Amino acid sequence: MLLSAENISKNYGTKQLLDDVSLYLNERDHIGIVGINGTGKSTLLKILVGIEPPDEGTVSANPDLRISYLSQNPVMNDDFTVIEQVISESTSLFGEVDDYEAKAILTRLGITDFDARIGTLSGGQRKRAALCATLINPADVLVLDEPTNHLDSDMTIWLEQYLSRFTGGIIMVTHDRYFLERVANRIVELSHSRLYTYEANYSKYLEQKA
Repeated sequence: MLLSAENISKNYGTKQLLDDVSLYLNERDHIGIVGINGTGKSTLLKILVGIEPPDEGTVSANPDLRISYLSQNPVMNDDFTVIEQVISESTSLFGEVDDYEAKAILTRLGITDFDARIGTLSGGQRKRAALCATLINPADVLVLDEPTNHLDSDMTIWLEQYLSRFTGGIIMVTHDRYFLERVANRIVELSHSRLYTYEANYSKYLEQKA
């Protein structure tokens, strides 16, 4: 097992987002987390990667486990160039990364001006630069919050293929049902503060839920 979250509860004010939920990630699990907006999907990801503490429960992982996380709204340094941002994020957590590979992935994601300042980029370009920084890391687990936002069809197809080949664990939140269909092998629905697991891709999940 790569990662486990057991008996997790989380409140925001009077709103109960998570109520005694558990989630387990094994090797080659590609989990898609679904649910309506505001149910706490992004909060769950933050708890899994240790950015936000649960009110109750524990998250456990091998101490050597390498987790690479894409936030829904990445925090970036406006004064950095694109390549500086990508390399600095990765180097701080994972050591030296391949400059050539970073530029190759940026190009795939529609960013070819590697020396453009982060502060001059659109929101979509910033998210794609952050996605590149997440993907070039030699991680065991990818935790991705809305990875297909701001991607065109060609970029999305490339990302599907990239993630389908990834041999580690993936936990992702996305509203792109076609992307989930092709990448996820397990669907976890967050509804009314509880998690419901389906050992299926998206279409099979809909059948089982019905």
